[in-house]
Amino acid sequence: MIIAHLTRDLRALKACSLTCRSWYIVAAPYIHHTLILKGGAKHVGLRSLSGLCGRGLIPFVQEIQVVQPHGADIWFVPRAFGRRSLLGFSAFTNVHTLRLQRLEIYRFIQHVKRYFEQFSPTLRSIVLSNPRCTPRQLSHFLSLFSNLDDIKIWGLSANVPNMAALDAKLIPFSAPKFGGRLVLGVFGWVETWTHLIDSCGGLRFRHMELCTSVSSTPALLEACAQTLETLRFYVTDCSQCKSSSMDFSTDSS
Repeated sequence: MIIAHLTRDLRALKACSLTCRSWYIVAAPYIHHTLILKGGAKHVGLRSLSGLCGRGLIPFVQEIQVVQPHGADIWFVPRAFGRRSLLGFSAFTNVHTLRLQRLEIYRFIQHVKRYFEQFSPTLRSIVLSNPRCTPRQLSHFLSLFSNLDDIKIWGLSANVPNMAALDAKLIPFSAPKFGGRLVLGVFGWVETWTHLIDSCGGLRFRHMELCTSVSSTPALLEACAQTLETLRFYVTDCSQCKSSSMDFSTDSS
C-alpha cells in the first residue's frame, strides 16, 4: 500500500527499495518501468542493456525513450548495435510505449524487423520527434506494430538519400489497430496516411489533435469519420500540441 502511493516518485521508490527485500520486490517494477537511453561520453547508450539483462530487470521495462536532442550527435543507428547490445535490445518483450527522438528510420528500414520486431506484440503507443525518412518508410515502420493504438509525431526531416527503388518494394507488415489517439504537428506527408488507409482498410482513431498546417487532415477526417469522438485543432501555435505529445524525461532508470 505504501509503494502504491509513490509510483510517480522515483527518488522515494529507490529509497524504499533499500529497506528490505520484500519492499525491493514491490518497488522494482515501478523503478524500472521506464528505460532512457542516451548517447555521448557520459551516457553509454546501448551498453547499459547488458546490465539490465544480467540483473533480470528487462521484464519490468514498459517504456523506452531514446534521447537524441537537437545539437547532439545522432548515436542511435544500426552500427551502434554490437552483438551483445542487439541481443539485449531484442529481449524487451513487455514494452508498451516507444519515445524516439530524431530516429533515422531510413537507416533501419531494410532490416527494420531485426531491430524492432520484438515490440510488435505489445507496443500500444509510439512518439516520434523529427523522424528522418520518406513517407513510405514511415508507413512501413508503423505497420510493423500490429497492436499500435496511439501515434504522436512532431516535425519531420525528409533530407534522406534517394531511396525510390527501395520504397517501391515496401509493403505493410500488418494492419495495426490505430484505435486510440493521433497527434500530428507541422506534418505534411499525405502519402504516409493514404498508404496506411489503403493497406489497413481505413483508420479507426477515436481522438485526433492536429495543427491546421497538416495537409493530410481531409484524408484523416474522412478515414476516421465513423470512429472519431474528439477533434482538436491548433490554428496558429502548435507549441501546446508539441508539449503534450513530446514528454522526454531527464531521469534514467
